[in-house]
Amino acid sequence: MNTQTHVLIASVLFSKSGAGNTARNIAAISGGLLPDLVIFIMFFWSKLTGTPEQVVWRDWYFNSNWQLAIDISNSLLLFITLLAIGLAIGKWHKQNAKYGFLLVIFSVAAITHLAGDFFLHVDDAHAHFWPLSDWRYASPFSYWNPDHHGRTISMFEAMLGISLSIVLFRRFGGMAVRGLLILAVVAYVAVPAYFIFFAH
Repeated sequence: MNTQTHVLIASVLFSKSGAGNTARNIAAISGGLLPDLVIFIMFFWSKLTGTPEQVVWRDWYFNSNWQLAIDISNSLLLFITLLAIGLAIGKWHKQNAKYGFLLVIFSVAAITHLAGDFFLHVDDAHAHFWPLSDWRYASPFSYWNPDHHGRTISMFEAMLGISLSIVLFRRFGGMAVRGLLILAVVAYVAVPAYFIFFAH
C-alpha cells in the first residue's frame, strides 16, 4: 500500500478535530508513516548519491542491511510491545497517562499500517515477526505489481484514498491540512506516473 494511504487510514481511524487533539493527531500520523520511513531514507539517499532507480529497487531494497532496517520498522512485535507499554503507563502511571495514550495511538496506527501491507506484498514482503522470525508472507496480491493484480488494486487504493481524503477534508477545516490532503490525492496520479516515466 502507498504511504499516503496508510497515513490517511490512520488519520481517519484515530485523529480528531480540535486544537486540543494536536498531539493525538501527530501520534496517529507518525504511526501511520513510520513503517515506511526507512524506505524514504533509502530513496532520498539514492538521490544524493546519484544511484539509478533500477539499482535502488532491484538491489538496494533487497540488500541485507536495508532489509534489516526495513524489517525493524515493520516489526509487529515491536509495535505490540510499544502498545503494551502505552497501556501500562496509562494504567499504573496516572500522572503520565497522556503519554501512554499517545503511545497507544501511535502503536495502533503503525499496526494498522502493517495489517494493510501484510496482504499486498509479494516478493517485496517484510519480516513482520522480526526478531523472532525472518518469515515473510508472499501474498498473491500486490499493491503495485501488474503480475499480481497490481493495476486493479492500485485503482481500488486510489478510490479508497480519495474517499478517505474527503472524510478528512470535512473533519478538518484548516487550510494547511486541506492542502496536504489535496497533495495526497495528487500523489495517486503522480507516484504511478513517476515510476512509469522515470523509474524504468
